[in-house]
Amino acid sequence: MDMQEFQRKLFEKGKDSGFGDMEIFYSSNKSTVVNVLDHEVKSYVNTEQGGVSFRGLYNNNMGYSYTEKIDEKSINFLVAEAMGNAEIMEMNDQEELFAGVDHYETLHRYSEAIANVSPQELIDAALTMENTALTASVLVKRVIQCALAKSEGETIIANTKGLNCHSKYTNLSAGIYLMASDGKQTATGGEYDFTLKDFSKLNFKEIAEIAAKEAVAKLDADSIQTGNYPIIFRYDTATQLVRSFSTNLSGEVVEKGFSRLQGKLGEKIAGDNVTIIDDPLMEDIPGAAVFDAEGYPTRRNELVKEGKLLRFMHNRKTGKKAGTESTGNAGKSGYSAPVSVGPHNLYLQPGAASLAEIIESTDNGIFIVELQGANAGINAVSGDFSLYGIGFLIENGKLGRPINQITVAGNLYEILNNIEAIANDLHIKDTVSSPSIKVKSLTVSGK
Repeated sequence: MDMQEFQRKLFEKGKDSGFGDMEIFYSSNKSTVVNVLDHEVKSYVNTEQGGVSFRGLYNNNMGYSYTEKIDEKSINFLVAEAMGNAEIMEMNDQEELFAGVDHYETLHRYSEAIANVSPQELIDAALTMENTALTASVLVKRVIQCALAKSEGETIIANTKGLNCHSKYTNLSAGIYLMASDGKQTATGGEYDFTLKDFSKLNFKEIAEIAAKEAVAKLDADSIQTGNYPIIFRYDTATQLVRSFSTNLSGEVVEKGFSRLQGKLGEKIAGDNVTIIDDPLMEDIPGAAVFDAEGYPTRRNELVKEGKLLRFMHNRKTGKKAGTESTGNAGKSGYSAPVSVGPHNLYLQPGAASLAEIIESTDNGIFIVELQGANAGINAVSGDFSLYGIGFLIENGKLGRPINQITVAGNLYEILNNIEAIANDLHIKDTVSSPSIKVKSLTVSGK
């Protein structure tokens, strides 16, 4: 049974059973993941998952149900389950389905070329990465993981009020993680990249060479004296900090009282050089979307502009509670998950200087290329963090010896008010991104 027929029959059954407004949310995903190790295919996994959720008004309460199966039996199940669910639900806030808009932006997220990449092409590319890494340096001793993943998916949101949203996407990513050793120390390095449209644009040799170069560069590292140092966080480590801070920009988190930004709309919360944007309407990014999980049209939102807090991210429910509208940031982690709030493509706006120029302008400091323990080491509510760091000493504007066995501590809110420079090296590879940033001073615990 195709989705159009399934939807029609489901809404007919719901109407006959006494439902008012009704909606379906359908999502599906197919993926192929190839792992190679020791010049052989370690694993080759195909997965396919998906399903549909149903919600509808029954006796003035919203009932919910979901199923993996798209067939005749599931229609009766969904309606009966949602009826039973509505009868026991106590709704504090009446939910309303969204009727959609006349126009949605257009994004090209699906590529037949990516969908048709063969298993052998994935295997060959993975072997190329592994071989390149192992021959990049005699100090590279082992490839820990080397994988390619191809996925394609589809989302449909439709309701009886006229909403009818449909999108398809493809994604192909490649990553490698390896270990180097000089006989005294071991160090790791990793790198990955992705494409939504063109397999040939992924440079598998370069991905492996970057990972190998970093692992080798970290060897012969030592700690430093405890003290306060200017810190440059490379784009990937800066992204970890921005990601933790970004939870405070969720209207859902604010509503629950878990954000220190509550009540600070219109106030300065960061330095003049800090602008934070969520823009799902960019091409060729993982979080691109023209509608959110409620079918609401997405848009470019400036959340923080030149240090001033302009708005929070909202879905329709949190926006209504806050006395404003949705920002198009409704999210669902899967067809059976509840609607939440989250970023599509949130990033710290890059500056004009290159990372090299920022390093050159730093007489003495630390360049951090790896932060460990972010899940436990960052308190997103207070902003306090203490993380194990790996990096390089900066001496007279040049990168010096590698550093490890250090702990970098500070506060996310204070960092945003003490960013001395922002680089132009924004790498968008996830739903939250940041360019490299230089912070005036942070406490580093070492020897």
